[in-house]
Amino acid sequence: MSDAVTKDQPEAATAAAEAQPVEETTPAVAAAEASDEKTEAVADAENGEETKTDALLKTTAQANHKDYKKNRKYDPTTQPVTNDPVKIRAQVEFYFGDSNLPVDKFMWEQTGGEDNKPMPLQTICNFKRMRQFQPYSAVVAALRESEFLDVAGDEGDETVRRKVAYESVPEAQKARLERSVYAKGFGDEEPSTQFDVEAFFSKHGHVNHVKLRRTHEELFKGSVFVEFSSVDEADAFAKLDPKPIWKGHELLVMKKKDYLEEKTRQIREGEKEPNQHRRVTFFEGKERGGARGGARGRGRGGKFGGDWKDKDQKNGGHRGGRGRGRGRGRGERGFRGGRGGGRDNRGRDEKKGEDAKPSTNDVQMPTIQSTAPKNGETNGKRAREDDGGEARAAKKVDTKAEAATA
Repeated sequence: MSDAVTKDQPEAATAAAEAQPVEETTPAVAAAEASDEKTEAVADAENGEETKTDALLKTTAQANHKDYKKNRKYDPTTQPVTNDPVKIRAQVEFYFGDSNLPVDKFMWEQTGGEDNKPMPLQTICNFKRMRQFQPYSAVVAALRESEFLDVAGDEGDETVRRKVAYESVPEAQKARLERSVYAKGFGDEEPSTQFDVEAFFSKHGHVNHVKLRRTHEELFKGSVFVEFSSVDEADAFAKLDPKPIWKGHELLVMKKKDYLEEKTRQIREGEKEPNQHRRVTFFEGKERGGARGGARGRGRGGKFGGDWKDKDQKNGGHRGGRGRGRGRGRGERGFRGGRGGGRDNRGRDEKKGEDAKPSTNDVQMPTIQSTAPKNGETNGKRAREDDGGEARAAKKVDTKAEAATA
């Protein structure tokens, strides 16, 4: 299913609802994913990399730097109106499913996460992608047949929630990683690309989640992460020979875990520069990420602080050296960047910065409080000027005599 669906929340509900990518088991893995921030063609050219197959379809679109929204071509209105109960159930079950709920801030807050609070069905039907399902009564009827969701409430005011509440499991993220693949070679994004890619992968197994990878400017990179329902399905797709074809071009395919490990290796060995525009991610009620402290901040940088190519770790290297720049505040070890750091930390981290304690790096000149009496009053202490009204002369030392006697 789509990661774009939760981007399209009803305007009355919230404009901040986003499906964020899961930060995998370690900060290094997340940084590897964030490092590949440019479109595939640009990244390959800058790093001197050649694609293994000349037939690979690359991206050519240029980013709109003034209006990022225009870089995202996704348009759910391209899909025909339908009352198909199978499609309705699949879409709504995705919203509440384990692959989306913990990383979807809007859904998590509406349902209370593990509290499993009922959510108004009308709210869900106002999602842009849900508007293709008509009429409303068809949506209600389809969900009443769901084995995953419960529908309750009076007609027209129905609510929906999971039959079994979401449970946080430490191994869940690792399991999702194991059954996920990386695929590259989808070219430029079109209004229906999200739907087309979903349909493409559905031919190779049951798909839980399809994520179109984007730059921080929302431009499609030409690659995707896909989570299958089982490790066997993911392994089978990654081992396809010949490789799968997209619009007449062969795709580059591998397990997501292998892809992230390779990116991590390239960064550690100085082959690839870690990107400074790391997205803020949401997982189970917590936000993390943002710009690295070493990028523009004077605070302690991320794990790759200082010069990313500095092999001898002169400035702290891989352990969080001090970056230089405009921002202030301490970054945490790993990839979280400076707290209240440079300009790239604005947005979601801005509110947190308001409540943060003042930085200990902001050293101010000390204020010297005078002990002199005010308006002729005395404070019980004798000033130097009390004896004769003049300050005592400093005692002189005859350094020549001392030198002679020595």
